[in-house]
Amino acid sequence: MDFEEFIDFIISSLITPLFSLFLAAAVVFFLWNIMGVIQKSAQPEELAKMKEKAIWGVVAIAVMVSMWGLVNFFTGSLKLDTATPLDLQRFNTI
Repeated sequence: MDFEEFIDFIISSLITPLFSLFLAAAVVFFLWNIMGVIQKSAQPEELAKMKEKAIWGVVAIAVMVSMWGLVNFFTGSLKLDTATPLDLQRFNTI
């Protein structure tokens, strides 16, 4: 396994699924807090707390999208092929 295959493997099997999971969690967190903002609109103290949490949800989504952009930038710069799956049979040591 050379360096390029190793990086392809890390990106396709670790980074991409984790990114999808974290992005989904950030979107759910944001939507949950938006529902809280709507429900707590009559209570000023609770409304302020929910608005702050909703802002952090937007920040989390922005960070995730930025990380996705950075990964795509680096894979494009290094000319890595993340669409081709790694043949793990050749690493079979048993």
